[in-house]
Amino acid sequence: MLWEGCQTDPVRLRRAGEFAAHQRGGFPTFALVAALVALSSLAAGCTAAGRAAPATTTTGPSAAVHLGTTPPTTEPPLPVQPVTWTTCGALQCGSVTVPLDYANPDGPTIQIAVVRHPALDPSERIGSLVINPGGPGASGINDLPNELSVLTPELLDRFDIVSFDPRGVERSSPVECSAPQGSASAPSTTSTSTQAGPMIDPVPTRPVAERALLENDRAFAAQCERYSGTILPYVGTVDTARDLDRIRAALGDARLTFIGHSYGTLLGATYAELFPTHVRAMVLDGAIDPALSTTEYAIDQAESFETELGSFFVWCAGDPGCSWHVSGDPTTALLALIQASRTRPLTLSGGGTAGPGELYEALLAGLGSQSSWPTLSTALAAAETGNGTEVAVMSGRYETGGSSNGAEAEQAIDCLDHPVDRRPSSYPALAAQAAVAAPVFGPLLAWGLLGCATWPVLPTRTPGPASDPGAPPILVVGTTGDPVTPYRWAVSLAHELSGGVLLTWVGQSHVAYFYSSCVRSYDQAYLVDGTLPAPGASCTD
Repeated sequence: MLWEGCQTDPVRLRRAGEFAAHQRGGFPTFALVAALVALSSLAAGCTAAGRAAPATTTTGPSAAVHLGTTPPTTEPPLPVQPVTWTTCGALQCGSVTVPLDYANPDGPTIQIAVVRHPALDPSERIGSLVINPGGPGASGINDLPNELSVLTPELLDRFDIVSFDPRGVERSSPVECSAPQGSASAPSTTSTSTQAGPMIDPVPTRPVAERALLENDRAFAAQCERYSGTILPYVGTVDTARDLDRIRAALGDARLTFIGHSYGTLLGATYAELFPTHVRAMVLDGAIDPALSTTEYAIDQAESFETELGSFFVWCAGDPGCSWHVSGDPTTALLALIQASRTRPLTLSGGGTAGPGELYEALLAGLGSQSSWPTLSTALAAAETGNGTEVAVMSGRYETGGSSNGAEAEQAIDCLDHPVDRRPSSYPALAAQAAVAAPVFGPLLAWGLLGCATWPVLPTRTPGPASDPGAPPILVVGTTGDPVTPYRWAVSLAHELSGGVLLTWVGQSHVAYFYSSCVRSYDQAYLVDGTLPAPGASCTD
């Protein structure tokens, strides 16, 4: 996955059901429905893109389009006040007032926190470029320095770079599923039991384990409803897309210029459907196909992770940098290691134990970038001896990043966005079905959907093909070896959009912009003056 030493930290491929509760053996479920990446930091090897032409492309002329030429539709239902900016470190911070419930625009309101990096060349300023880093549940405010580190100099010169915490996330009416620290009902931070046992088994193999997972999901859902019942019905992507239009108006932009990574592509596609004539230019990189059912989504993604796991196995068999050596089939050996941890938990050097949940999280963290493969192999080799310390370290890294309440927010958003079968009895068969094509990750992602089966709020989004009549052409970027959002999703999204244009990066990573200077150059040309890649264009750097 790593090309030329550039990577992102593999954080938050999970959804919020993997709740890091105060009791280590208690609430942390491993419900994983979306597994989308919030790209929270770049490795030191990554540098900002230059202004050079695309490094490697297919031949053929590019096409220039007029961006956002369709007259705008009506303004949002309530007046939008311009953002009042205040200095916050090297950036500027503010907020935008939005209705809690858009069906009741005169009712309660909430504040959406926004941040911007002003254009470096005001005389050449085009407008604002709004970025969503993915997630869901990731903080765009926390992520903005990461985005600034890779945006091309011309984009930094000509746009105010803006990001925000979506509703339900960190600074914007956050979803909380536990008592505030320091309150009478909050557990003591000095408790010695926080690392006493492994997290709950995310792939139950016996009826008693299935019941434990179900009860854990139910308890988590009840706790989220207790502490965040007011906000839970209103944090889905449809409402966030409406917020995005109010942000656009509050920034003073007639039309939206937007980059969406991973989950941000679903947000962008939803915005384009709701407000097609408010789009100026939109790059959707690491694309999600909004037409997929939740089951299709989970199985497709499991197969993609399984493919990446196979690449790891091939590397491990022939590279001296791999520490994990097994005889026979590596998938069988890995599943045996996971199974053994169910009856004989791995020990940690600082006390406590680790089990299947931590092993799965270590795998997801290690497969997030090719440069993490040696670390993953070392962790697996130690686990074979019963030592789970490195596995726990990788699991802990996987659980951090994105936002301070990323797990809770991700669960709440996913359950509104992705309808699931609400019959718990259906999940053993679904897991078995998913295991056929993806024996390691299939059952994990299938059982992960159970968290939304117990959720107290019903979905507010119905899966369906993207639709954006009246929007200008939208650039969709897909990576052939993307382990998180399969390349075929980008192909489908580009086809569904009325003016969708597909740019392919031949590489192994999630979100091409962070790895390919060629992709960055194409994005810049499109965002600045509307020059689109030629049909069939691809990058290979």
